[in-house]
Amino acid sequence: MTLMTYNVGVFKKSGTNSMHHVAEIIKATQADIVSMNELDSCNRRHSTFQLEEIAQTAGGLDFHFAQAFPFAEGAYGNGIISKNPIISRHIITLPMENGAEPRSVAVVETKDCIFASAHLDHIGEEARIAQAKAINSWFKEKYYGSRKPVILCGDMNDTPESATIKTLSEEWEQLSGTALTHPSPLPCVCIDYIFALKSAKKVKVTNTLLPKSSNKVQSPLNIPSEIIDTASDHLPVCLTIEF
Repeated sequence: MTLMTYNVGVFKKSGTNSMHHVAEIIKATQADIVSMNELDSCNRRHSTFQLEEIAQTAGGLDFHFAQAFPFAEGAYGNGIISKNPIISRHIITLPMENGAEPRSVAVVETKDCIFASAHLDHIGEEARIAQAKAINSWFKEKYYGSRKPVILCGDMNDTPESATIKTLSEEWEQLSGTALTHPSPLPCVCIDYIFALKSAKKVKVTNTLLPKSSNKVQSPLNIPSEIIDTASDHLPVCLTIEF
């Protein structure tokens, strides 16, 4: 199963609508399920439901949106698109503490896995640590011992050696490594990750598709580098697991 996490920056960080480029990347990787951060829904900035639109553009996939907060007479949050039908959906509201804004986690179950998309606070470490603890607690209570893999993806807004990632690592195994993911096209920090819940069904990473190195994207997918570099201010993280 191929997993992807992508902070898409409301498909606007390059100054033009990058949705078709993001869809092209998803199709090229043949990702089965994708976590997306920074999505608009029917607001003044973007009048469309962006998650539904990208799900259709990427091939008519199922989807689930988790509003983080109301924005410009609409909403803003995280989403998941999946090739397989979604069996159940959840939204986790994360604590704000001294953070900049409310945050959420989108969670779905498919026939193969439980899969979550999170976006932690970008300002306060105190908020990120509290949010990481809340994620740990929720998943430990609901999915401890799960017979399906439990996957957590997203923009954690913190580096691998941070207290935030150390907190998550109490319950989660990091699958995606420490390749640099932000900002594109010349990333200098790793803040986007894919994790697996340690207490659930074990998984093994069999291939890392994106990014391929710590200082630049090296893609075997025949995707022009300028597309990956400009589709968002984050690089996508994509890998294949077996279980």
